[in-house]
Amino acid sequence: MSYPYPQDRHRDRKEKGEQPYKDSKEAMAVSDAQLQAEAEAYGEARASESEEERTARFEAEAAERLRRVGGEVAATAEDQSGGAPGG
Repeated sequence: MSYPYPQDRHRDRKEKGEQPYKDSKEAMAVSDAQLQAEAEAYGEARASESEEERTARFEAEAAERLRRVGGEVAATAEDQSGGAPGG
């Protein structure tokens, strides 16, 4: 929890003690370490890709996303037209 005034933070620490703050710092450190490890693993997995492989992967991902969005748009259009495609 964030407090806008230092005296509120001080009062909260007097009431609850230091443990909640220590727990939060530990949780953030673990989270940061996990994110860093995931980022490094992703980078290492992609490091050996050639430019052609990277381009092919991007094109395949873009095509898949366009298909997915097209399906969502078609479903929304069907819902708005009462379930009858085309009208």
